Amino acid sequence: MRIPNSVCLVLLAALPFAAAAADHEVLVGQGGNTFQPNFLEIRAGDTVTFRQVAGFHNVATLAGAVTAFRCGPNGCDGVGSGNGEPGGGVWSQTVAFPTMGTIDYLCDVHGQVMSGSIVVNPVPVTLQKFEID
Repeated sequence: MRIPNSVCLVLLAALPFAAAAADHEVLVGQGGNTFQPNFLEIRAGDTVTFRQVAGFHNVATLAGAVTAFRCGPNGCDGVGSGNGEPGGGVWSQTVAFPTMGTIDYLCDVHGQVMSGSIVVNPVPVTLQKFEID
């Protein structure tokens, strides 16, 4: 049985075409007890690199986050032999965000004084071509 070209085109067009994932950067400790920026909107599949430039900090999600992590200078909890304990010095850790939702995070040392949010939006689906015979 041969499937008409127009049906194939419709089926292919209905598939989500993944845009290239982007990496975003959040500076940790720049100018004091801050995350800069402290609010990001990204797309599902993107990553965020938390880069500590000063101070004694870590980055930890609040309970119930759709993407949970706790990262510090010795890595991220549950990733290899890393742990997300706060620490000093210059370090960076990259976290992937595969799931839509809002992720609130803070520094375990500084609490709500040093907090931020990431909103993960869906990857838009674009209809590439549509034909009817």
